[in-house]
Amino acid sequence: MHEHLWRPIWAIAVAFLVLGGTLWVIDPLNGLFSLLAPAASAKHAYRYPAIPVGLDSPAGQCVVCHSIEKHGPLRVAPNLWGIVGAPKAGSKGYGYSHALLEAGGVWTEQELNDYLTAPDKFLPGTKKTLLGLPNAVERAKLIEFLATLKD
Repeated sequence: MHEHLWRPIWAIAVAFLVLGGTLWVIDPLNGLFSLLAPAASAKHAYRYPAIPVGLDSPAGQCVVCHSIEKHGPLRVAPNLWGIVGAPKAGSKGYGYSHALLEAGGVWTEQELNDYLTAPDKFLPGTKKTLLGLPNAVERAKLIEFLATLKD
């Protein structure tokens, strides 16, 4: 009788391992139970080690390259904290294009609007790879948000 009890236990164990192995192959990052019950804390799947500050703000697409927090890290592009009213090419430690270095002046809301509409037309020779933000409402929201990033 003792040996007959082990057969169903082994069958269940083997079935569990086969099912688990199948789910592991389907979702190798999260493992066995990820498809059965999604993690409560996994609200969004981001490919960042930490969610960048401002990803859920009007500057969401900017924070991939720029940081927006005060004294934030220098990323691929300069920090945008205090950009409205700041001198052009004024961030220390960033290699600006000659066009921006020679532009002079400060970033006004109108100049930011023109720059974000079509960077190459506003400032020929810029290193900005953005083609432009064609939606005027989105640009206005972004510039309004950037204007709040100050002391």
